[in-house]
Amino acid sequence: MGLAQWVTDENNPLTARVFVNRIWGMLFGNGLVETSEDFGVQGSLPSHPQLLDWIAKDFMEHDWDIKYLLKKIMLSATYQQSSIATEESKKADPDNKWLSRAPRFRMSGEIIRDYVLATSGLLNKEIGGPSVKPYQPPGLWEETNAGGNRGCLLPM
Repeated sequence: MGLAQWVTDENNPLTARVFVNRIWGMLFGNGLVETSEDFGVQGSLPSHPQLLDWIAKDFMEHDWDIKYLLKKIMLSATYQQSSIATEESKKADPDNKWLSRAPRFRMSGEIIRDYVLATSGLLNKEIGGPSVKPYQPPGLWEETNAGGNRGCLLPM
């Protein structure tokens, strides 16, 4: 319980910053910190540190409400701007690091699949169920570090 309280404490904004950065990256294609998997010393610095801090603080002040965060970002002028890149904006900001236009990125295959299933009414929203055990060719596990006795702790 102490760990959970420390991770979400307002004096420890790292958790909120990482989460906000991942949501930003999901919506814009890139996070405010490009290395979203590494916020440490070896990661890149945020392109907009004050913006990241402000959004993270606002997110914490609104009780970590993800719906609120998404709405806040999606209703911003930055998110709603056109993705058409003029020659002038391409020269000034070729990688769109300064968010001079909306990003153009492709949805992942999983997002497209879920979108199609949801709109067709075929998406199963139930969580859980029996494990899927697809066909595995003979000798597959012998090629891995786990060996053929995968999951067996005692010698056979």
